[in-house]
Amino acid sequence: MARHHYIRDAGLSISLLTAIPTPARWPEEGGTQVAGWFPAVGALFGLVGYAIVKGAELLPVANEVPYVVATLVVIAWALMSRLLHYDGLADVADGYWGSHDRARRLEIMSDSHTGAFGASAVSLTAILLVASIGFILSAPHQGVVFIVPIFSRFAATAAAWLGKPARPGGLGRSVMGRPSVVSAVIALLTLAAGASLAWLVYDAAGLVSCGIGLLLALGIPHVLSLRFGGVTGDVMGASVLITEALMFAVVALVI
Repeated sequence: MARHHYIRDAGLSISLLTAIPTPARWPEEGGTQVAGWFPAVGALFGLVGYAIVKGAELLPVANEVPYVVATLVVIAWALMSRLLHYDGLADVADGYWGSHDRARRLEIMSDSHTGAFGASAVSLTAILLVASIGFILSAPHQGVVFIVPIFSRFAATAAAWLGKPARPGGLGRSVMGRPSVVSAVIALLTLAAGASLAWLVYDAAGLVSCGIGLLLALGIPHVLSLRFGGVTGDVMGASVLITEALMFAVVALVI
């Protein structure tokens, strides 16, 4: 793959996971390495969250309302992603518990309506995010807000590289496949940078939290895909959000 293709794939990953427009266009012949850039896009989310936290510190009441600041961070991330991961989580929850038949589960996921399972999953995950981030900020451990999104976006990378597509087409299928060496290096270096920062700032507890986050990112897509016979775009989005919420909860308990 030519060098400029990696620049294109970086732009595609930003366009896919965020509301930020880029000039990159999907190639007609396929063969992208977009998934390798997902952890780096997670760093963009981390920067936005960290900027909100540091900006809130300028307010005299910031230390008294950490859960309000946490709510603002969660809202900003949701809007930044065009609610992509929340939509995936809702669809996966409805399909996961909505039927005993695998084909019917995929049909339910494709339905644009959100049922009770999906609404409950989104609400409970958002509550866990706000509660965990608010507690972390009250510690205070603001740097965690930058680190966690890197590992949670790796859940989508793991799903794309290690899973099999549940359908012949769809958004998930377009980013799936075996990674190139360069793509794998990009993802691993991003994860290593996040883990190094966690270790420098939070010592062994930070490194342990990153290790658990990595295990979550690898395991959650696998667990979800078993229910649907493979990976879809919704499974990737749900994996990101579930990994993120659980990793923040782990950090709140460990650090």
